[in-house]
Amino acid sequence: MFDEKTKAIWLSLTPQREEYAEFTESFDYNGGRLTLKIAAESDYVAYINGKVISFCSFSGYKTEKYYDEIVIDKNLEIGRNTLKIVGRYEGVNSAVRIESGAFVMYELSNDDGVLLCSGEDTHVAMSREYLSHAPRHITGQLGLSSTMISPLASVETEATAPERAEVINVSADFKKRPVERLLTLEKQRGEGLVRDDQRKIYDLSRETVGYLYLRVKCSSPCKVKVAYGEHLADGCVRYLIGGRDFSLDFICGEGENYFEQYFVRVACRYLEVFSDGADAEIVEIGLIPVMYPNKRRENRFEGIIGRIYDVSVRTLELCMHTHYEDCPWREQALYVLDSRNQMLCGYYAFEGSDFQRANLLFMSKGLRSDGMLELTYPAVNTPAIPFFSVMYPVSVWEYVRHTGDTSIISEVCDTMLGIMKNVKSRIDESGLIENFPSPYWNFYEWSHGSNGHGELGRAHVSLSKHDLILNCAYIYSAERISELLSYVGEEFDFECDRIRENIKRVFYNEDRGLFRSTDKGEELYTELGNAFACLVGAGDEKCAKAIRDNIIYKEGNLIPATLSMLGYVYDALLAEDRENAELVINDIKEKYGYMLDCGATSFWETINGESDFANAGSLCHGWSAMPIYYFEQLL
Repeated sequence: MFDEKTKAIWLSLTPQREEYAEFTESFDYNGGRLTLKIAAESDYVAYINGKVISFCSFSGYKTEKYYDEIVIDKNLEIGRNTLKIVGRYEGVNSAVRIESGAFVMYELSNDDGVLLCSGEDTHVAMSREYLSHAPRHITGQLGLSSTMISPLASVETEATAPERAEVINVSADFKKRPVERLLTLEKQRGEGLVRDDQRKIYDLSRETVGYLYLRVKCSSPCKVKVAYGEHLADGCVRYLIGGRDFSLDFICGEGENYFEQYFVRVACRYLEVFSDGADAEIVEIGLIPVMYPNKRRENRFEGIIGRIYDVSVRTLELCMHTHYEDCPWREQALYVLDSRNQMLCGYYAFEGSDFQRANLLFMSKGLRSDGMLELTYPAVNTPAIPFFSVMYPVSVWEYVRHTGDTSIISEVCDTMLGIMKNVKSRIDESGLIENFPSPYWNFYEWSHGSNGHGELGRAHVSLSKHDLILNCAYIYSAERISELLSYVGEEFDFECDRIRENIKRVFYNEDRGLFRSTDKGEELYTELGNAFACLVGAGDEKCAKAIRDNIIYKEGNLIPATLSMLGYVYDALLAEDRENAELVINDIKEKYGYMLDCGATSFWETINGESDFANAGSLCHGWSAMPIYYFEQLL
């Protein structure tokens, strides 16, 4: 915790959206170890004597904030030193942050106590390094972009002379960051590609995640825009996609300008530079890569299996920073189902399981007023997905199964039971769980018949009253949470037998030997729905054979599952007959080998790659690392 003298502060009590504040302190150093504690809303970059020592805060909830604790053992000089902190306030809700006001809070201490701390006497000014009050979204999930200003630029900004800070009342508990801080790796320089005189495109050689740096020599003042993307499908970096804008701006002066942009973490392989008419020579450009400090386990596989395994592990690494991320390029958001796949693979790919535990606890706090989970964490007022909430206890069960750590159960028991009780309360006269109303999103995966019969951002209204997968998933989760409850002496009647019987009655087509996906509307049959029916004991050999034939012969009897949910299809086949292991391995080799043949350096969101979702498909998605788990289980 912070010392009682340490206060949360900002420029004013009425911050504006996209605002940057600079706090500076001088202190004497006589040797020994120093420790900086810092919390910020929305984010911060900290410097000692002009050198970056920390960045990237851990975003919390409205009533629970997190601080970083940094041991300073570099960049110090005997005598007078300077601490500078640049704070950024975005002022918008997103899929990765809850808007809850602006503040920075810090203290610097040694073994004898606090040397300095933030308070009403701290000098603060509007930052001259960043353009304030000019908000521009990257995506709705990521939040705002950021514009840097070179010291060489003569720009009229709202910069002010240093003045005393305002003390901000933050009604929240402060806890230490629940995961490790990121490792900063050696700079990855972009290599220029020859296109034409009008295009300046740079290749990082593979998908990379980090912070952009830029050295540019300008013959006169100008603005430079750097676009970033995962592919060159159009012969250029496609950065304007359906209202999204994957670019960063830099305001330059005459001469050589240098920037390091630590407020926006980007994921890309390619960079493209534009300038507004002036001659801008790119001296150097690239990313400062960052990664979570995992320790990889050895890859024991060879050939195509070994290649798929390696790229799967790298995909996991690219999607782990302050928490699990679905994709590091487009969203950087923590979802239950995406992270379930990532956790499951991580038990085999990396040493330790602290990251899984921290993410499970963090998600458990993202509750709505009705006891269900929000769509992402931290976030509020999202179009939450009931299926994802229902599968949260499954992730907890898998964690306990792989680690033996039963202590987590009591910490998340209320969240798990609250979800399941809410879902059970929706059992209607049919004996089935009724679909959730808008704005809930009755989504399961990105395939026809499983995507909620609508698109995110529109009214999530389903033609059906009951969905096969939601009812099956409830049983699947209930069977696992029942085992967890036994550890803490709890019992609950989930009525699984009753729901199972009604699943057969309502969804099963005797003539086809298959389960339809909904009770009304278009008659659709999916691999995922039928796989879940098998996994909960509703399906039979005819159903399992149809799934098997669908994969082998591509007969089209069932709508195929996408990469995100293939695991449940594989599990159903393996539960029916362990001899299906060869089929599973061959299917992975076919699908993932195709991506490798296309030049993938990380695995895609769907097999359609960048062209999916109206050209917004991610080429790096954490849920697609599942080969790790099946290779370890079957080979």
